[in-house]
Amino acid sequence: MTSSLPRQFHRAPNTIADYLHQMDPEVLQSLSLTQRSEVERILAQALPKPAPKIVDLRFRVDLILSRFYVVLLVGKDRRRQRRHYPQSALNRLGNFIAAVVLLLSLNLAVSGGLFLAAYLVKSAVGINLLPGHMGDYLR
Repeated sequence: MTSSLPRQFHRAPNTIADYLHQMDPEVLQSLSLTQRSEVERILAQALPKPAPKIVDLRFRVDLILSRFYVVLLVGKDRRRQRRHYPQSALNRLGNFIAAVVLLLSLNLAVSGGLFLAAYLVKSAVGINLLPGHMGDYLR
């Protein structure tokens, strides 16, 4: 099974027939009908079954010079084991700094919002905290 496409463009096998066609043709032809059906049965058990998706959104964006594709899949996570990613001390330090900066930014935004709301309420009620201030002279 050769083609004119470079090796990097061959798609990965995902069906039983794709795996069987990777076998040596002589070996494939030498299999009896029962042997071939047994190999197909074992491959069917070994290949992962696609899970049903709640959302399966696939589309492509064609631009003048390039093409992009967007895939959004939402479904139940059926993986058996969690993936473990190696964490270095530099990663942990970066995550800690990012968390501190985000918390400080959130604190500043909430404090600023509360201060602005209190100022607007004070102004609407007519409370003047600094009598004789510049605003009194400009009226």
